[in-house]
Amino acid sequence: MVELLYFTGKNCGVCQVLKPKLLEAVRENFPEVNIRVVDVEEEPELVGQSMVFTLPVVILKLDDKEMFRFARSFSVYQVLEKLKQISGT
Repeated sequence: MVELLYFTGKNCGVCQVLKPKLLEAVRENFPEVNIRVVDVEEEPELVGQSMVFTLPVVILKLDDKEMFRFARSFSVYQVLEKLKQISGT
């Protein structure tokens, strides 16, 4: 199972702009991917376990194993390319 974790915060301007674009593109191109949006203020334990120190962060997992991580400055296209790699499409 492929999972996308999107770490965001209420005060992160980049997060708020990127989130709808990224989530729409992933849902459109990879409907089988499980998406989880993580608010860093509401889930500090998961943030710590995932070693997230900046925002936004996207982690792509395959069968609960982290495969790719994008932090701070990345494009929707980069995430879609890596999803294509790990989903085999």
